[in-house]
Amino acid sequence: MYIEEQQSRKVFGSDSTMGLFVALYLILLAFFIVLTAVSQQSASRASAAMESVNTVFKEPGDSSSGVNPDALRSARSDPVLIEIERAFSSAFNIKGQFAVAGGSIYQVQLPVEYLFEPGSFRVRDAIHSTLDQLLELLETAPAGQKQELALLFGSGGGLVDRELTRSQEIAVRRAGSFARYMESGGFRNVSTGFTNISDSEILLIFRNAASRGAS
Repeated sequence: MYIEEQQSRKVFGSDSTMGLFVALYLILLAFFIVLTAVSQQSASRASAAMESVNTVFKEPGDSSSGVNPDALRSARSDPVLIEIERAFSSAFNIKGQFAVAGGSIYQVQLPVEYLFEPGSFRVRDAIHSTLDQLLELLETAPAGQKQELALLFGSGGGLVDRELTRSQEIAVRRAGSFARYMESGGFRNVSTGFTNISDSEILLIFRNAASRGAS
């Protein structure tokens, strides 16, 4: 016992409270090191995911430029996309636009608060009925075709850096909440990412593309 006390005094001094303080400080320091490492790893994973998704619907605003007018008319006559447009027009009184890029496309831009509760990651309760209607429509794809949905948040201008801003971190968590809601309804072809619009806006892109292996 005496030897242990002597060794303790050599390390911490004669005051035992100093030893307790140092021990607690080291534990706290280790906690913050682990917390920082986890946070950086999470941000890195989120950034990598955003970079991969951004290539799916790159420059959606230009997707109709230089395309065959007949193909564009085909997009406007797609029965599923027509009903999706009606759903958004009815719920928000917002008109989207049709385009063609590897399939028929309908895209609509709307304020973030139309889909998410203010200051929250949750999908608004008031929009559940509209999303459920969209889920039913997305399940009506004809044989040999596949419905896809991309939810793109505004980056506020410019590219998204690996170090996400606070608003971009919120967007990532909201994207996860939206994807989980759609998956709970049986629809899993959801992509999320960022696009070069205001960070108070989001862009929804519905694409009806040919399934792999379909003729």
